[in-house]
Amino acid sequence: MLRQAIAWHSLDLKEIKKQLATDFSNGLSEKEAQKRQKHYGKNLFEKKKKFYYLKLLWKQIKSPLIFILIIAGLITLILKEYANTTVIFIAVFINTLMGIFQEGRSSRAFEKLQASQKKYATLVREGRKKIIESSELVPGDIIEIQMGNQVPADARIIESKRLEANEAVLTGEWLPVKKDNQKSLPEKTHITDRSNMLWMGSLVTEGWGRGVVADTGFNSQVGRIAEFISGEDTVVTPLQKNTKKLAKFLSFIVVLSLLVLIILGLWRGQNFFGIFLTAVALAVSAIPEGLPVAVTVVLAIGMQKIFSKNGLLKNLDSAETLGSTSLILTDKTGTLTKAEMNVEKIITLLSEENKLKPKEHKDRLAVLEMALLATEAFIENPQDNLGEWIIRGNPMGRAIFLASLESDIQPLVLQKEHKRIDFIPFDAGRRYAASLYKKNNQESYIFVIGAPEVILQFCNKIYKKEKEIALSEPILKLLNKASLEETSKGARILAVAYRKADWDSFPREQEKKHKEIFSKMTLGGFIAFHDPLRENAKQYLQESKEASIRTVLVTGDHVETAKKIGEEVGILRKNGLVLTGDELEKMSDKELEEIIGKVDIFARVLPQQKMRISNFWQQRGEIVAMTGDGVNDAPALKHADIGIALGSGTEVAKEASDLILLNDSFNTIVEAVKEGRRIMDNLRKIITYLLSTSFSEIVLVASSILVGAPLPILPAQILWVNIIEEGFMNFAFAFEQAEENILKRDPKKECSRAILTTRIKKMILIIVAITSLLLISVFFFLDYKNYPLEKVRTVMFGAMAIDAIFFSFSLKNLRKPVWKINIFSNIYLLFSLSVSIFLLLSVLFIPFLQKLLSVVSLSFLELMIIFIIGFLNLLTIETVKYFVFRKQ
Repeated sequence: MLRQAIAWHSLDLKEIKKQLATDFSNGLSEKEAQKRQKHYGKNLFEKKKKFYYLKLLWKQIKSPLIFILIIAGLITLILKEYANTTVIFIAVFINTLMGIFQEGRSSRAFEKLQASQKKYATLVREGRKKIIESSELVPGDIIEIQMGNQVPADARIIESKRLEANEAVLTGEWLPVKKDNQKSLPEKTHITDRSNMLWMGSLVTEGWGRGVVADTGFNSQVGRIAEFISGEDTVVTPLQKNTKKLAKFLSFIVVLSLLVLIILGLWRGQNFFGIFLTAVALAVSAIPEGLPVAVTVVLAIGMQKIFSKNGLLKNLDSAETLGSTSLILTDKTGTLTKAEMNVEKIITLLSEENKLKPKEHKDRLAVLEMALLATEAFIENPQDNLGEWIIRGNPMGRAIFLASLESDIQPLVLQKEHKRIDFIPFDAGRRYAASLYKKNNQESYIFVIGAPEVILQFCNKIYKKEKEIALSEPILKLLNKASLEETSKGARILAVAYRKADWDSFPREQEKKHKEIFSKMTLGGFIAFHDPLRENAKQYLQESKEASIRTVLVTGDHVETAKKIGEEVGILRKNGLVLTGDELEKMSDKELEEIIGKVDIFARVLPQQKMRISNFWQQRGEIVAMTGDGVNDAPALKHADIGIALGSGTEVAKEASDLILLNDSFNTIVEAVKEGRRIMDNLRKIITYLLSTSFSEIVLVASSILVGAPLPILPAQILWVNIIEEGFMNFAFAFEQAEENILKRDPKKECSRAILTTRIKKMILIIVAITSLLLISVFFFLDYKNYPLEKVRTVMFGAMAIDAIFFSFSLKNLRKPVWKINIFSNIYLLFSLSVSIFLLLSVLFIPFLQKLLSVVSLSFLELMIIFIIGFLNLLTIETVKYFVFRKQ
């Protein structure tokens, strides 16, 4: 329930503090937070779905074909054709029930995936900074946000540093809005001008801020919109749109054919009601109206499978594209490595001979202290024992914290002596982070950490034995040599520097005063980090190579570090090129176009250069998947065919991506591509199964009418075969396992996003032609031999039912013969087959069902004829599979 709206932007901070009964410094107590959550509820948009199953029921019943069936059923009831009436309404019931089950299943799958997208917030409670799920926030909580975060609730800003936010979630405008903590604004200020407010769902694109949570859940601005929007707009993907178009086109062809059949039947003197019922039964069986639902089910199950492999696919459209991926532009840290950084070495200047020695020394401790003050990492639970501390921050920040603890540095004491008064967070474009401190409330210092080539430009001195000496050319050469030695071993190097400051905050437009702020600094030293490779990284890269997917390393790391990792995992080929961001910047489009195919590694690349790299590969016809984690990676992630964000990355990157790697691993990308291919395979199996069986029946009935023969199969029998026999098996293909060697196919040739590929069309046409010819031949042969019509129809009914069963066995795998297929790999299909066989035998042997469907008992020989027809059709499909799919 919505509470009364309060114009928080118009109140001064004292009034807000009073109304929300909170402490801006220490936040709420845990007890008070729990109490408020009971009152306000969780910070979520959760609404109970009213009449959910009734809506699903109506969705099935409002289908035109079901309406036609119901009308036909009522007509048969009026005419006292009770057998037909019973079969028609059984068919309606089962079709509706299965539709509800499948749509309900896919809806639950999407809800489960949505629930898995947990978001987190940094807040202060009981004076301690910690990270919790955003859903646990309550009004009065004190939150901290910085560049890359998503704002977890509506909040009034208390403190800010160069804060900017993207508010497209509310305004649709992607230009960032400047924010600050000014005291108050006029009450009637428009929402887009409320610069002292942060809105839930907006993305922080620059700076840092602290705010007090004012509204959560449905009380937030976004929540109020969600509360009053009636109904949900389902996002329809291109594949679903194309499937609906295909279904409509096929429906048109089928209806046209059936009208011709009715006219032809009447011309041949057949009973109008009989031919009408036959046409209705054929329409229901032949029109693939369930195909769009089948597509949704297959995609939903595919998304669940990807999630089980630690990949969160945000939309259905991406599932379609994944299988066609032909190039992966991957980062290194976390993706190929474990992102378990540890400080390998600290390089400082120690002796008079200017030799660099990476061993224990006071200078080493000094560099660690500088790095500790420059990093954004923090201890979430400082009140607990040392062994229970939870350290938050990026991998390198945590590594610095741990190295400091191992060196007996006391971070809490250090932070008590140094009060941080301002900072500039790390940015991939700047390649450094800076913090401004007051030491013991007296002198101010700037501490900077970042890429050595950037930090060295700031420095004219170097720290040595608690002194500062000139940074001469020989010393620079020694530093660069030491750095090169470590990077060639695969280490990542950061430089640390400091200087005294004469101001109490960084200017808002710090880039304009860049030279003034970051100049005449003193270099502390270098820190070398080691990040071990993931155990299976090389194996998965080899798998992607076998899948004709090329992998290119695009990283901000030093060129030597990138080369070492590239060699270890097999990305860098013997004749492969390594290109740096600086070299890339100097190249014209024509020059880049000539060599891009030979480049295996892009090193020291800026985020804005990633889009250019991606664009050139796309122009070469590649389907590009790209990884990223920073705010500045968002445009490139949006531009790529598949944007892949790291789970440890910023919310901005996640918002722009299609796939989120929950464990950051490259392995997940390969598994997701594999699942994408499985999805397309299963969709093709479903459509092949649907159309092959249905069109065979149309051809059979049309042929009999054309020559003036009696109907080979009755309407009730057609409905039973298609809705009851085949209906159970149709959706079972959605659960089919990935075919063997699915990753070894060429994505450009084999993984088209179109369901009806040339091969599938050929297969359907050949199967329909041969199956129809076989059934027609059997029908006319038995008719020629003067078999009783009821017996002939029983044989044809059994033959079509057994065909549907045999078809499913063969279509389990399009590239393997049926005798090499593991029939137990899909328990859903096995169950459906068992039900279908049981129902077929029931009809053939139970008197009540025999009467209902107008079938008669068959001799052993006649039963054998049915199985021989099924076997011959199976042989047909296997032959078609061999020539269409397996024979190259």
